[in-house]
Amino acid sequence: MAGSQSEQSAQGPFDDPILAARLEAIQQLAGGSADRVSVMDRDFNVIYANESGWPGGPGSAPSDRSAKCYEAFANRTDPCEACPASKVFDTPDVQSVACSSHVDGAACGMYQAFPLRSSAGTVGSMLVLFKPQAPSRRGAAEAVHASSSPSGGRESLGELLGRSAVMQQLFDTIALVADSPATVLIQGDSGTGKELVAKTLHRMSYRREKPFVVVDCGSLPETLLESELFGHMKGAFTGATAAKRGLFEEADGGTIFLDEIADTTPAFQAKLLRVLQEGEVKRVGGNQPIKVDARIVSATNKDLVELVKAKSFRQDLYYRLAVLPLYLPPLRERREDIPLLVEQFVAASCTRHRQPLRAVSPEVMQALSEAAWPGNVRELQHYIERAVVTTAGSELSCKDVVALGSKASSDDGLRTVVRDAVSQAERARIVDALKKTGGNRLRAAKLLKISRASLYNKLRDYDLQ
Repeated sequence: MAGSQSEQSAQGPFDDPILAARLEAIQQLAGGSADRVSVMDRDFNVIYANESGWPGGPGSAPSDRSAKCYEAFANRTDPCEACPASKVFDTPDVQSVACSSHVDGAACGMYQAFPLRSSAGTVGSMLVLFKPQAPSRRGAAEAVHASSSPSGGRESLGELLGRSAVMQQLFDTIALVADSPATVLIQGDSGTGKELVAKTLHRMSYRREKPFVVVDCGSLPETLLESELFGHMKGAFTGATAAKRGLFEEADGGTIFLDEIADTTPAFQAKLLRVLQEGEVKRVGGNQPIKVDARIVSATNKDLVELVKAKSFRQDLYYRLAVLPLYLPPLRERREDIPLLVEQFVAASCTRHRQPLRAVSPEVMQALSEAAWPGNVRELQHYIERAVVTTAGSELSCKDVVALGSKASSDDGLRTVVRDAVSQAERARIVDALKKTGGNRLRAAKLLKISRASLYNKLRDYDLQ
């Protein structure tokens, strides 16, 4: 099974050029990694495993090329029953599968499986990550704050928050792959926190003391993006009065985060592919290759598989970028996390706007938990900040923030809720000003810093005559 002392090479199942390219990328990235990595075909034959991938560690790879996963990793002669990893092949569009199965009372070692798709879009094999054989990355774990919930699960990892099962799985996966040099593709809707995932990966890796460089690929035209990423030579174009290092050079030794990678052009994608293949860049207007060592983490809110089918995104680049794909769920799929997020956002907003810490009534928390939040975590965060700024009192109550029983199911619904919150907060301030001035409208207008005519209009609008 070992093509050399410790690693196995691709055989027949990888005749497909895309699967062969993916395996080559995995071999290059996982070859020297301490993470346990393997690739298996649909019949659970072990196609590839790095040195650390075998249960006995480096040098323990079996010589039998036909070994099944249960033979190599579970010490069995017959297949395991109902292995969760089979969902990778049986369930369409599955992003990843977590496996916590036990065989005869002992863990088989499989932790998570990711589908590897062929050029036809079918799942021909899977990438498998294994639990470390011994505790590792102690320094990385200490570098990123992680808090626990009373139930034993983590409530946070770095700046990421969540008690839900999907977030717990994401936390575990981040901790497992953070130290790997493999490229990571983060997929998720806008506002789900993809940049926070990239930051957490960086801060938990051995690269954490080196730069973390963020590039918004969607905000720059192709020519400027190329110059920003790869640098340019003096005189390379009009305005290039001096040579400039690119962001890949700035990120050397660290991590470069390519956000909105789907918005790049095919011409730029070809140049980025060269960086992944050769580990070097050429500045615009220059011929000298410059070696760079930066881990590439990319993100998109679009379906890259569909873009590949439409030939608007390079297929070979997609498989180079998505060696380790991570899926960040929308807020509607993790509603149990909303109270935790609300508490954090209220506390942060009160601190930022120099207000005493506000409580949140149970009615408000329920309404927020039931809202649709098409803008996901970012929309919830901004909504909470508006509520803190536009209301008064020690508690965010249903009277101040949302109309009782109102459920925002769309952007228009959320705007209506916000308008109601602002109006009700303004009404409460007017009532408070009139109480303080004994009903004197002129003094109340001065206290509110509005004209007397404006106050009369508002009294009429809010039926306070």
